[in-house]
Amino acid sequence: MRSVFRVPDRQSIWDRRLILVTGKGGVGKSVVTAGLARAAHKAGKRVLVAEVTPDVSTFSRLLNHFGHAMNKGEDPFEIEPRLFGARITPSTGHRLFLRAALRVRILVDTAMRSAALTRFLMAAPTFPEIGALYQLVSLLRDASFDHVIVDLPATGHALALASLPKTVLRIVPSGLIGDAIREGLETMTDPAKGGAVVVTLPESMPITESLELCESLKKLSIPVRAIVLNKMPRDPFTGEEKAELEAHLSGRTEPLLGIREYKKLKRAIVARETFRASVPPGIKRVEIPLFEGKDDRAVLSEVTGTISAVDLEARR
Repeated sequence: MRSVFRVPDRQSIWDRRLILVTGKGGVGKSVVTAGLARAAHKAGKRVLVAEVTPDVSTFSRLLNHFGHAMNKGEDPFEIEPRLFGARITPSTGHRLFLRAALRVRILVDTAMRSAALTRFLMAAPTFPEIGALYQLVSLLRDASFDHVIVDLPATGHALALASLPKTVLRIVPSGLIGDAIREGLETMTDPAKGGAVVVTLPESMPITESLELCESLKKLSIPVRAIVLNKMPRDPFTGEEKAELEAHLSGRTEPLLGIREYKKLKRAIVARETFRASVPPGIKRVEIPLFEGKDDRAVLSEVTGTISAVDLEARR
């Protein structure tokens, strides 16, 4: 069932300059990120949707939703009018920083082709995260985008990136890196400018981990705008039908066709109740159904519709 909250002239779930989408691997972050971007785009906004990847040659699950899974460019590219895609990679950020510092593009590009320099920049502690963050700030400086919506890596990497600004600012409080990281930190932590969307599944462990992630982000002063319960299976049974089914199953030991799916549904329903009861006040709950039997394009359309119908500021 879709969320039906819709209040005119209030901010929607995606209506911040920067939205960071995170969660455990395999929960469907990429389709939720794509849905957020599509929802903003449908509302007439100029949107940049980006995924943090190790390098430009990595398959992009996010950009695959837009038909550009293997785009290897370092610069934002047009997917369609007012909608742009990008990869955020450590090496691109390193290159942008060196260009700003040295101001000689050909020298920087030559240096970045050095295998030894590349290995150093990727191996030194925090250097990959600094590169990714520097590129993110560079993208945020482009005033032509109303929204920058970013698909972050799985939880651990996302927290490393999110915790980086305060750590680095204690060491490098000013200069090109310090100024850029301070700028990124301000956008990430200002509730009027940015926030995070955490994606989870209707299972006990992912929900517990998503709530712990929210607490970790809160400690980093990054506001969590919403938690998305993704792939919630449809419940086809009435209460009376469930009672009859439970009575029929009581005491049976032999295998029964469909029993595994029924037990999975029961666990999902219990997990959903935990989700509804446990999400902290001030964080929006969003439930996205499991769309079975539909191709990726149809699923993205359904997810976009669900997200478009969510009013971020509506009171529960």
